[in-house]
Amino acid sequence: MKRYLFATLLLATTFLMTAGCSSDDPTQITSLKLNRSELVLLPGETFQLEATTRPADAGVPIAWSSSNELVATVSGQGLVTGVGYGAAIVTARYGSYSARCSITLNSEQPWDASQALAAPMTADRLYSKNVLLYANRRIMQGFDIADDGSIYYSQVGSDGYTLNICRAAGPNLPAESEVMILKHFGHGTQIVAEQASDGKTYIWLNSNASVDDTGEYGNNWSISRVEFIPGMSDADGYAGDTFFLNKESQYDQQVAIDFDARRLLVGSRKSGVRYFWIFDLDEALALPLKEMTVTVTVGGGAGDVAKQTVERKIMGRDLNDCRVLGSFSFPAGTDKEHDVYSYSHQGHEICGDYVYFYEGNAVENTDAPDTFQSKAYVTVFNYNGRIVVPRTEVAAIADLKGLAAEGLTTSGYAEAESLKLKNGRLYLGLCCRDGSSSNRYANILVYDCVMAE
Repeated sequence: MKRYLFATLLLATTFLMTAGCSSDDPTQITSLKLNRSELVLLPGETFQLEATTRPADAGVPIAWSSSNELVATVSGQGLVTGVGYGAAIVTARYGSYSARCSITLNSEQPWDASQALAAPMTADRLYSKNVLLYANRRIMQGFDIADDGSIYYSQVGSDGYTLNICRAAGPNLPAESEVMILKHFGHGTQIVAEQASDGKTYIWLNSNASVDDTGEYGNNWSISRVEFIPGMSDADGYAGDTFFLNKESQYDQQVAIDFDARRLLVGSRKSGVRYFWIFDLDEALALPLKEMTVTVTVGGGAGDVAKQTVERKIMGRDLNDCRVLGSFSFPAGTDKEHDVYSYSHQGHEICGDYVYFYEGNAVENTDAPDTFQSKAYVTVFNYNGRIVVPRTEVAAIADLKGLAAEGLTTSGYAEAESLKLKNGRLYLGLCCRDGSSSNRYANILVYDCVMAE
């Protein structure tokens, strides 16, 4: 028995030694690079990627792959062919070494409002002015303009744990009588108003949020599609169709939708990095329902339930199972004059093949308002995160005299809040305080866009 065991071990050892010394043993290289790191193609267009190694004469076999063959394919020799609109990553790999090339197929150029954004504040810049929402002293967090012209606003309620969805019939009309109140949903930074074929209006917004140390609700783990029902106040945490995207423990899911292009954008964040994920809307809606488990902490505030950890089992749609058309991320900037995301994220939008990013802060000084200026910037990316319209300051928000002249604020408080792109026009949300009271007013600025060259 011992002799048999020894023979078996000897045979296994001989095999391993032979395998380790075979002619298939990887050749040692110290680097692998491609001749291009980024390509913009058209359907049917090709480009030959070339991989170089160090040493240059290593002659190693390169394995090629595409992250999305519906956008771009790659041959075994590195020939890339554009297939359909969207974004893909082509990877060349040998052993532990790899190099990537971002492939983008754009159906059209981005809408560019950078020239218009340089204009100061004037009366014709105001699409909607000084709307007082349901909770007078709470800021607008998001908005959308529906197909019939109605404007929907989101704001955190006065108690901190509710989220108000207010509807106004059009510009400059109050929304107090049309409000839906949701509990424990989240911050409401992004909302989408969908007027569906069934005659109902649905609000897409973040959901399944947890309370933080300040008593506010953020860090949400999903987005929900909820029918807008004025007077409703019984939805708790989530409602309607719920979609999850919990990639690598990212949180703060926020939604944007281009219904014409059928694109769904979900933004998230983690450890100071902002992430964006783009999906085909119809593919997302067609995902099968499956039981999802989410754990949140709620309660503890005035008028709220006692603080508690809640585990919810929800029949939802898992966007982790959905094909990704594009994705990118970027860290918070440090140079406020030049770096993207060096101010707080205030919203994002998707329009065709492009993602629009809105950032800003509000500065207020009632004693010397001319000393400080609120700031806001807009940047446009393609699906791979390449900047196609540079970060541009919104001059009207920093125009202290113009803001005062139009009756928006005398203290300089002008906080960017959400943006929308519709029919070649860019709408920017702006929340102001007049300095004479604690009320905060919702405003919407409008800019004409042109196709970028």
